[in-house]
Parts: sequence; structure tokens; C-alpha cells
Amino acid sequence: MKNLIKFILFLIYTIGIFFIKNYIVLGLIVVFNIILILALKINISNAIKNLVKLLPFILFTVLINILLAELKFAILMGVRLVLVCNLTYTFSKTISNTEIGDVIQKLVYPLKIFKINPREIGLMVTIALSFIPIMKAEFSQIKNVLKVKGIKPTKLNLLKNINLIFRPFFVSILQRLNEIEMSLKAKGYQE
Repeated sequence: MKNLIKFILFLIYTIGIFFIKNYIVLGLIVVFNIILILALKINISNAIKNLVKLLPFILFTVLINILLAELKFAILMGVRLVLVCNLTYTFSKTISNTEIGDVIQKLVYPLKIFKINPREIGLMVTIALSFIPIMKAEFSQIKNVLKVKGIKPTKLNLLKNINLIFRPFFVSILQRLNEIEMSLKAKGYQE
């Protein structure tokens, strides 16, 4: 129940940020986010690295808003995105994939009226969230193999050698999916 309340507050907080137009209030939210990171003992340098990784997306969004709207709105949107990305990182460090799956299962429980199994939806969410780091590791491993073969992993070389990337990637992913399927069957998650 605690995780459900945490998830609902997270959703309200992130959606609410996009309705705030006052820079002073947004500044107070920045201070609150910093206090939250410190209180939860989350590594600040990792939080900053995460924001730096997302910076191209944020800058692209700001640029599009400058072209389509006005500068003030674009800056406001950029600040909002930084806050939401920071809060999402903080939230992801305080809750596990299994706990998120359990929360989703509780949230979709009313779908049982339509004969939809909420346990299966929660399980799918857990598997999907758990699979993201696996995919990232597979891409990293494939890049290392390409380096060993003498192919520099630049974007142009990756596009030229796409068959060397996706064939082993999909074989590996399908093997992992098979392993997950077998382990789920062994645990009794059969249809």
C-alpha cells in the first residue's frame, strides 16, 4: 500500500509540475527535489549524470518550443522537463521493478470486471522494466564485439553494419525471452 501511495503521489507531482507557470514556485520545487535527493541518500553525481544524458532531449524540446511558441514558454518547458526527469530518477531509485509491477497490478484491479487479469498486467510491466537493462547490456556487448572486429562504433559504421548488430541482438533477446518463459512456467505462471 505504501508503494501505491508513493506511485500516486509521484504521478500527481509530475503532472502538477506542467501546470505551474510561476518561476518562484518552480524554484521552490527545485529546492524540494534537492532536499528529497539528500533525504533519500541518492548519489547526487549519478543524478546529474542522468540529467546530462537526457539533456539533448530537453534541449531539442526547448528548441522546438522556441520555434513554435515563444522563448519564455520554451524556458519554462525546459525547467519543467529537468524537474520531471530528476524526480523520475529519484523515484526509480526508491522503488524496484517488482514493486512497480505490484502497484500497476493494484491500479488495474478494476479491469477484472472485464475479465482482464491484473496479475498478468503487473507481470508484463515487471518483465518489461527488467528487460530494459538487459537490452542495454546486450547493445554494449555487441559494440565491444564490433570493436574487437576492428569496426569503430560510430553512428555511421553502426548504420553500415546494421546486420552485424541486430542479428546477434535478436538471437540473444529471443534466448532471454525463452529463459524467462521457462522460469515463469516453473513458477506456475501458466495460462
